[in-house]
Amino acid sequence: MLLALLCVGGADGSAYAQRPRNKKGEELKPVDMKSRRTRPVPVGDSTGYALVGDVVLVHNGSVITCDSMVRYSDKQMTCFGNVIIKKDDTYIYGDRAEYSGEKNEARVFSPLIKVLNKDATLYTYNLTFNTKDNVGRFYGGGCFTNGENQMESERGYFYADLDEMVGVDRVELRNDTYEMKSDSVNYNSDSEVAKYFTRSVTWKNDGEILSSNEGEYHNKVERYIFRSDAYVLSKDKEMWADTIDYKSMIQFIELKHNAQIRDEEHKSIVFGDYGNYDDRTGDTFLTKEPSYITYGDSDGDNVGDTVYMRSDSMFLYTIDSLGYCTLTRPDSATLAAMLAAKADSIQQAIRAKFVADSTALAEAVRKEFLIDSLTSARESLLAGELTDSLTSVADSLLGVLDKMQDIQRDSLGNVIEKQVVQTDSLTMGADSLTMATDSLTMQTDSIAQDTTTHRIMLGLRNVKVFRRDFQGVCDSMLMFSVDSTAQLHRNSVMWNELNQITSERADIYTRNQKPYRALFSEGKPLMVSELDTAHYNQVAGKTIESFFDEEGVMYKTDIVGNAQTYYYMVDDADGAMMGFLVAESADMTFDIEDNTVVGITYRGDPVYTIYPMDKIPADQAQRLPNFAWYIELRPTREVIMGRRSINPTERERYERMRRPQFPITYSIERHRESLVLNGGWADRDDDISEMAYEFIEKVTDK
Repeated sequence: MLLALLCVGGADGSAYAQRPRNKKGEELKPVDMKSRRTRPVPVGDSTGYALVGDVVLVHNGSVITCDSMVRYSDKQMTCFGNVIIKKDDTYIYGDRAEYSGEKNEARVFSPLIKVLNKDATLYTYNLTFNTKDNVGRFYGGGCFTNGENQMESERGYFYADLDEMVGVDRVELRNDTYEMKSDSVNYNSDSEVAKYFTRSVTWKNDGEILSSNEGEYHNKVERYIFRSDAYVLSKDKEMWADTIDYKSMIQFIELKHNAQIRDEEHKSIVFGDYGNYDDRTGDTFLTKEPSYITYGDSDGDNVGDTVYMRSDSMFLYTIDSLGYCTLTRPDSATLAAMLAAKADSIQQAIRAKFVADSTALAEAVRKEFLIDSLTSARESLLAGELTDSLTSVADSLLGVLDKMQDIQRDSLGNVIEKQVVQTDSLTMGADSLTMATDSLTMQTDSIAQDTTTHRIMLGLRNVKVFRRDFQGVCDSMLMFSVDSTAQLHRNSVMWNELNQITSERADIYTRNQKPYRALFSEGKPLMVSELDTAHYNQVAGKTIESFFDEEGVMYKTDIVGNAQTYYYMVDDADGAMMGFLVAESADMTFDIEDNTVVGITYRGDPVYTIYPMDKIPADQAQRLPNFAWYIELRPTREVIMGRRSINPTERERYERMRRPQFPITYSIERHRESLVLNGGWADRDDDISEMAYEFIEKVTDK
């Protein structure tokens, strides 16, 4: 005979209004229960009831089923044997549970407690569950799995209505792409988004280490969002920013506020308040007060031979060992499609021949054409005038990159043409590149790959450059790492020691991080050296080419084409000005020692006059056309760096960190296996009985 104990109030409104309330004044809902048998049992000085057989308890929409139960009062009871607590999609399994209807709380006991919520599973040793707000609290260690995602912590919470698990203290997470350590993580098993609110460290399976004070990881799209003191460490780079948005699936990183990227391979550091980095190509963009530093092997963060630069926007493009800009290089799938579309019997013969000889060909060709292609392409760019339009400059740079690929393609085509049957060379040029790249891709296991990369740095608008031995300003600037050259475009001004040189274009050539040659052209180049605020030595011509010694000091200058000079002769003894030289010739050469001209060589019908200082005619100009002295524009390291400061490397500290070991998960798994093996515990996933569902329906209807 079924006996139901229904703890409910009366049917009318007045009786309902008299229902008890808790200490907070909240109305206490009745606890409905039933069982097969019931009998009174003594409980201390009072009498309780024992319910036995298919016990069902319903409260706040939650259901508790068990083998037997002792009911101490309307709001206090203990459940025994095969306990299941169910609330919507959440199931909690234990051996015993104490339930308080006043606190709406079940405390579960078992050698190991199991919680299921849809596809998520939690194992723990201690658990309480609130049937009103559907929040569980565990402590003493717990491990949580959701598909391939795993999390463990010393304690935590799960929110059944939100499908969220919160781990607190010694939190460790992992899936097939990353591992993480933290002290507080909120994981949503539906969206698979993990959020954290304390300093956390993430190890990606590709070797990168990520860290920040706050952030989130979106597992479905492999996206990391780091906030507050964010940091990324890779094989040869370190990145810092207030916020880093890392789309791992497409390997694209966006940095916001106080961004800084240190590149160990290229010995450079870039700064900005906004930037992005493409991890597939190495291409970088920085804006909002960006700065750029490049340094030598032994220079580090000191001034030394370090070059400091800033502009309104900066682009850094990476060139790979075959001479391609990886920004525009087709991927292997595209190359395969190109090959399939063009394949015919002649091309197949070319392919077969090339595969046989590709190893030797690749090694012989790629290094040679990298430098030739880049140099030729750069000269092609500089043959035209660079406008001040950002779009035009960007288009010009892409033209350089396209030209590089054209040169590489044509060169490879010519080499292959000598090895195969005579075929139309124009057709072979394009097809050979496709097959060459495809065959190299197919032979990655057999060909020793040259991983050398080179960079093009493009600075746009308001460029400033500082180095210990020279400084400069211009509208835009290109730097090429392949041959250590820099090009300043439009309104360029360069200073070396006491000399200032203005032109529309300047080409600076460096060796071992030091300038050895500078060529100034376009826009009537003019060199000026200040003696005092009223007297300036001046040199002008179609081009001015200066040469520097190993210390970066100018020792010779050549002026080619319509050379002109205004030069004040100074007494070495007392520094007094003795005369004024006015000279013109086709070309001139100045030999310089200790910033003093020690010899002038004229070529091509020179004409010159030397005036004593007190005999200079009134109508004799002492300043050449286009004369200007821009000393107020001469940049300093402090001007370029502004509020920026170089972050010390954190590589060693992070590389020493111990990766997650998941000790809690390991302990629980061993304990679970032992319990199941010894028959003292069952790893359950059963549902409540049909009888329980029928009772729930009756209570709900009532």
